[in-house]
Amino acid sequence: MVVFLKAGGQLREKLKPDVDHYTRKVKIDGEKTVAEILKDISLDPAYVALIHVDGKVKDLSYKPSDGQTITLQPPVSGG
Repeated sequence: MVVFLKAGGQLREKLKPDVDHYTRKVKIDGEKTVAEILKDISLDPAYVALIHVDGKVKDLSYKPSDGQTITLQPPVSGG
């Protein structure tokens, strides 16, 4: 199964995109949560507050289906 992870800003640097400037293609075996997928690609889930899938907000326990694009949202910080 293949999913596409997208991110911008500093999170994009940690994602290491390979499809375009924002997107990384990830092959996974079986059904996994987004948190498990992030760990598999050595991206600490603590860097992701929530995800967007098909225009809806989900948490890291979401299990994507083949071909889905998941947009990663980092925690908000300010000063």
